[in-house]
Amino acid sequence: MKTEINREINFWNSFSGRYDNFIRYTLGNTYQLLFKKLKEDVTGTENILEIATGTGLLSFEICRVVNHIDAIDIAPEMIRIAQKKQAEMHALNIDFGVGDTSNLQFRDGSFDKVIASNVLHLLEDPDEALSEINRVLKPEGKAFLITFCHGENLRSRLLSRFMELSGFKARNRWTTKSYASFIKANGFEILTMEIMPGKIPLVYIIACKTTIRQPS
Repeated sequence: MKTEINREINFWNSFSGRYDNFIRYTLGNTYQLLFKKLKEDVTGTENILEIATGTGLLSFEICRVVNHIDAIDIAPEMIRIAQKKQAEMHALNIDFGVGDTSNLQFRDGSFDKVIASNVLHLLEDPDEALSEINRVLKPEGKAFLITFCHGENLRSRLLSRFMELSGFKARNRWTTKSYASFIKANGFEILTMEIMPGKIPLVYIIACKTTIRQPS
């Protein structure tokens, strides 16, 4: 397991310098829809955790409309680039740090919202990641569980295989339906679910802990 984690870290470190351009040219239109929607949904939030932040693309988009963001990634080079951009942008309300999605170094109930965008399909054990998200979320908090559904249709499956040649290995090729079932099986109640069109459909889920019922 440790060898696999090190392999992942090495890949993302080596890819970090190309990451922004890859997203822009491969999935850029979908990301613009995501940024707009997420900014509307998190405006005014006190404390947010973003896991697998990469170079901070998402955190930089929402930082002007929230109080504070903790943003982590398993790859030190991704965080180095994010911190460099942060200095240039003077985005002082983001704390970037190296961290493991499956072993979050935060107290129970620390965050009003947790964002896991474009990461769960990459993980060997996404159940463990959801357990950690559940743990650090406040009782009335919301989880934004946003993932590309690589198994949704023939086009997405073919593109997923092509992306794998570049190192982007989707370990979980969910359909939108199977992804929703996965979320509900791991201690969350889905409040809203939206499918954003694109080369690979993006499912945008807002969820709360199963024991807490709240309006969407």
